[in-house]
Amino acid sequence: MNTKTFETENQLIRAAQAGDQQALRELVEQYSDTVYKFAFKVCRSEDDAEDTLQDAFLNILKALKTFNHRSNFSTWVYRIVSNSCLMKWRKEKRERWESFERLDNPEERIQDSYTHWPDSPAEALLSNELQEKMDEAILDLPPIYRLAFVMKDLEGLKMEQVAQALEISLPAAKARLRRARLFLRDRLEPYVQS
Repeated sequence: MNTKTFETENQLIRAAQAGDQQALRELVEQYSDTVYKFAFKVCRSEDDAEDTLQDAFLNILKALKTFNHRSNFSTWVYRIVSNSCLMKWRKEKRERWESFERLDNPEERIQDSYTHWPDSPAEALLSNELQEKMDEAILDLPPIYRLAFVMKDLEGLKMEQVAQALEISLPAAKARLRRARLFLRDRLEPYVQS
């Protein structure tokens, strides 16, 4: 089998845009984990995240030739995944999403629970209660605020990348993130006061 190596992501993207099947496979391999994790954080369900992963990659492959290299490829991918999540949400008109607990890697969260021992049963109870309240509050966020919150605070994107991915201005992205944080602060304030 003839395998090519691509020295830069830009070379890989250009080869994929030209129809190189190996480059397309490499792009899918390179971004599938990122797309799945992001979709899971937004959709809150493994099944929905897998569906979104498939929809997003179909849309990415269909639109790949239109990528103009003016933004980061990852930002462009986040935009497509965000749109796929919103379309899924709108289609199903879902108000209840899966728990916030299983966000990143469930295996790591299970392992973390074994390595951290609360000082007392009361501390454990309060920690679980706060986590449940956080889950509920995030689930209640409107999708446009949830996307900004997940991208910035959970995925660690820069605000400029969030704005580009959501196809909104930087001030609008900051406003959405601020509203999400204020919403969460107001919801969680009774549970974090001493």
